[in-house]
Amino acid sequence: MAKYNSILTNAPEGGVSYEKFELDISGFEVNLKPLLTGICGTDRGIVYGSLPFAYNPHGSSRLVLGHESLCRVTDASSNNFGIKKGDYVIPMVRRPGKCLNCLAGRSDNCSDGDKHEAGITGLHGFMREEFGDSAEYLVKVPDPEIGDVAVLTEPLKNVCKAFEVFDTVSRKSIFTDSAGTYHEKKSVVVGTGSEAFLFALKSIDYGFQTYITNRHGLDDVKDEFVQKTGMNFYDYSSSVEPEKDGFDLAIDTSGDPSTIFRFLRKLNNNGILVLFGTNGKAPPANLDGSDIDHIIERNIAVIGSVDGARIHYEKALQDLTRWRYQYGSALQSMITDKVSPEDTQIFTKKPSDEIKTVIDWS
Repeated sequence: MAKYNSILTNAPEGGVSYEKFELDISGFEVNLKPLLTGICGTDRGIVYGSLPFAYNPHGSSRLVLGHESLCRVTDASSNNFGIKKGDYVIPMVRRPGKCLNCLAGRSDNCSDGDKHEAGITGLHGFMREEFGDSAEYLVKVPDPEIGDVAVLTEPLKNVCKAFEVFDTVSRKSIFTDSAGTYHEKKSVVVGTGSEAFLFALKSIDYGFQTYITNRHGLDDVKDEFVQKTGMNFYDYSSSVEPEKDGFDLAIDTSGDPSTIFRFLRKLNNNGILVLFGTNGKAPPANLDGSDIDHIIERNIAVIGSVDGARIHYEKALQDLTRWRYQYGSALQSMITDKVSPEDTQIFTKKPSDEIKTVIDWS
């Protein structure tokens, strides 16, 4: 046991500090040095004490935060999974339990809840100066030239998983247009955070007429990103024109019930609503009989999606490699700020123009 500089919380109560914390990183197959760790709404939710499902590792008074990370391998005792010293890797967040889905490598679909998530539920995360891990939980970055944007792999793997579920559910009907494409179909992504923008980029890949929306305008940084990537933005509190003819796919990253119901009511026949955002302290909203009628009579499917498996990490890295050439500097601009580990105020004071803030450990 030794002490390592770490960003800590006490889950689920919350709080945040940067200090030396006693951890045992011996006996692992691979030693890792974090280079960048991303900050997302889940991290801030844990710090604020608003995510009751978060908890410390058994026997520990604190939880090391962080589930989005780009790391360099500093030592490896084997060549399992092709991992060797000097490689750049993405550590996987979920660690399996013993249900059939977990045993089949799909802990993202854990059926009994007996799994752990690094930096969230019962497992120390990646916001620390070094740590050890097993090679089976590391995904190698095949093209190190993608650079800093590799830190977006973890949030993007959630998007890849959600679209896998969309692919499955959409087969309940003929979902494509008359040409067998999505070019005449409209999708809307609710929210303007990093996850929302990644959902929108994936929607553009599919060929949807893609809208991203929120109840306020965009700052210059986000507006420039929207312009460069070809998505469409509108403020739904003051403009409803894109909603006039309805949407075929709606993806919510806000977790706000009233917003979810608003866009549920905008879905066309055979529409699909994907719920990704979580917000346990969001105020309640009314669901009435007309909403139920709308869901049933229009054959609407509502699906929840969380996390992803190794295959989704690998797909996310493929997407980032391709997008790097497709969008150039626009993709890099998703990382709007780099801060040092000591700057823990970033967890409680979110920059107004933030898409993705990362902590630089290099």
